[in-house]
Amino acid sequence: MKTKILALLIVGAIFTALSPVCAAQEQGYFTQMGRTFTRGIKNVVSFPYAIPAAIREHDGQNDGSPRAFRDTAGFFDGSFRALKRLGCGVWDMLWCVVPGDQEGLPLKPETFF
Repeated sequence: MKTKILALLIVGAIFTALSPVCAAQEQGYFTQMGRTFTRGIKNVVSFPYAIPAAIREHDGQNDGSPRAFRDTAGFFDGSFRALKRLGCGVWDMLWCVVPGDQEGLPLKPETFF
C-alpha cells in the first residue's frame, strides 16, 4: 500500500513538473513593443560605431595582406554594416506597433550597448 502511494506521488510530481502552467508566459503587447522600439533606438544611435568596429575586426586579422588593404576593406565593410544597422533600427522603430514576434535581420551584435 505504501509503495503504491509513493509511486502515485512520484508520478504526480512528474506530471506537475511537466504541466503547461510551468511553461513561460508569452510577453504582453506593450512589453514586446517597448523592447522592439528600444532595440531600434539603440541601433539608430549606435550605427556609426559599426565602421570603427569593422575596421578593428579586419585590422586584427593577419592574413598576409598589407594593413592599408585590411583597413580599407574594414571601412567599406563597416559602412555597409552601418547602413544595415541604421535600416534595421528605423524598421524596428516604425513597425514596433505591429503585433507579433519581430526578430528582424540577424545583426551581430544585435545592439552595441
